[in-house]
Amino acid sequence: MLKRKLLITTLIGAGLIGTMAFGEYQASRRANTSALLTTIGVPFCAPQRSGPQYKNKTFFRLAMAQADDGRKPARTEVGPFSRAIPDAESIAQADANPLLMDNLGTLHYPITTSKPTAQQFFDQGLRLAYAFNHGEALRAFRKARTLDPECAMCYWGEALVLGPNINAPMDPAAVAPAFDAVNKAHGLSARASAKERALIEALTARYARDPQADRATLDAAYADAMQRVAERYPDDDQITLTYAEALMDRQPWDYWEAGGFRAKGRAAEIVGLLEKVLRKTPDHPGAIHYYIHLTESSSDPARAVPYAQRLGRLMPGAGHVVHMPFHTFFRVGMYKEAIEANRQAVRADETYIARSAPVGIYPQAYYPHNIHSLMVSAQMAGDGATAIESAAKLSRIVSDAAARNIPWVQPIMAAPYFAHAQFSDAKTILGLPDPADFPYVQAMWHYARGVGLAGAGDVSAAQAEADAIVRLGQQNDFADLVAGGVPAKDVLRLAEQVLRARIAQANRDPMRAVRHFEAAVALEDGLAYTEPPYWYYPTRQSLGAALLLAGDLDNAENVLRSSLARAPNNGWALFGLMRLYEQRGDAPGARVVRGMLDKAWIGDPRTLELSRL
Repeated sequence: MLKRKLLITTLIGAGLIGTMAFGEYQASRRANTSALLTTIGVPFCAPQRSGPQYKNKTFFRLAMAQADDGRKPARTEVGPFSRAIPDAESIAQADANPLLMDNLGTLHYPITTSKPTAQQFFDQGLRLAYAFNHGEALRAFRKARTLDPECAMCYWGEALVLGPNINAPMDPAAVAPAFDAVNKAHGLSARASAKERALIEALTARYARDPQADRATLDAAYADAMQRVAERYPDDDQITLTYAEALMDRQPWDYWEAGGFRAKGRAAEIVGLLEKVLRKTPDHPGAIHYYIHLTESSSDPARAVPYAQRLGRLMPGAGHVVHMPFHTFFRVGMYKEAIEANRQAVRADETYIARSAPVGIYPQAYYPHNIHSLMVSAQMAGDGATAIESAAKLSRIVSDAAARNIPWVQPIMAAPYFAHAQFSDAKTILGLPDPADFPYVQAMWHYARGVGLAGAGDVSAAQAEADAIVRLGQQNDFADLVAGGVPAKDVLRLAEQVLRARIAQANRDPMRAVRHFEAAVALEDGLAYTEPPYWYYPTRQSLGAALLLAGDLDNAENVLRSSLARAPNNGWALFGLMRLYEQRGDAPGARVVRGMLDKAWIGDPRTLELSRL
């Protein structure tokens, strides 16, 4: 028994929640159960307070902490892609005549031009660049320089968005156009202001005529050049943000270590630059966008909440900007707000796509990413109807071509099977089509089928589905996915362990279920941070429920509270904790958690069963 307790203690807190912390918690719980329980729904990153009722906050911070283990940097958003942004398809469409949009906010950066409409399209391009719709931004900048062929900054904007960004490397097809555009800007810069000349001069360091030139060297030179410009013009928000993005591009999605508690590389400097802009211009959509990305994988994502709450209305026609608050809301347990942000983002994208008929990465990946994010937010809040509706939409819009060309699209293609595993009955799940052309997606199809079969009591058929997942892992190296940052084999192993745990539950073997869920937790802890996560729910909730069903109430409580530290306000884990307190006879504790559950859960309460956690 001692050996099992030690193993569980290691798993639940990434090796950092010890028996001393749990013993301290137990003493505090006995002293003031109701006051202590009010901390359950508070994100681990909430400000520290004094007083005995807040003593257990240390437990939550330990639950989130992870040692820096040298793993690959976390990847999030909709990248990295095997094709860059703008890709060749977007570049080919760049001369299509764009429309001036009236729903992208009021961001304005005055440039030297004699044509008011050129200024309008320049502003539109800048807004779209901040919205990570680089293909549409390219169209706007090219339209601007068509309207004013003498506009140096219009060419600067074109060259800027042809470069790499935190979601994508630079497409080889963009090398020559970017080099030509920045040189055209340089040639016209005598007509520009001193500030504009400085921006153009810095951008020349980013590109070379040789497509084989070392990208890292060029990116470093550009960041250094932008640092000098930012030091020269410290009060210019656009210059500060351009410098901040140049630094972000040098370490994309690799901003934190030690479980998010310590800034990595130049991340602290980037945060400082963004906070400087936000103090001066708190409604700057670009600064908020970058700030959410910088903080979402840190130990304190809640610092971005006030900005996230205002971002969507600043550029209501830019679906990706409208979606961005999700990245903060999901981390801090604001799942209802995450659902609404993504609903609005999907509507914005569908309006834009119908109006502008874009090609390339934006409609193929950014738009599905928003639907995927809506689905996972609904899953966490128990909104099965929205989750299944979003799953159906994803199945309709994600093309086989996109899944082959963009590694991150395959996890999006697989996500509907997770929604069905969580909310659909076995008959519905068994009627889902076999995505045989995509082994990774097919493995998640087998997983969903296995969960459905285990729930229906057909254990032998569920075992066959688990074995099919193992075979797919053995027969495929998933090289394209791994090269794109997707830990495919680890996700397959995780799916297998969860499914085998469900089979053990169906066999009424709680200790075997515990062992498989322990393995699943260890695998989940090894996955890099991404949003939405590679695995669709926190497996600690399952381990906690399995321990509760096995009668190990103390360890079950420890695990469930750890799960809530990582995913605050998760109704599934709150339900498990409520049942635990009921079983223990702790009426005040159960009452407090019931209140939290009532606020967090928006789905059918009949969905909540310990065996489904």
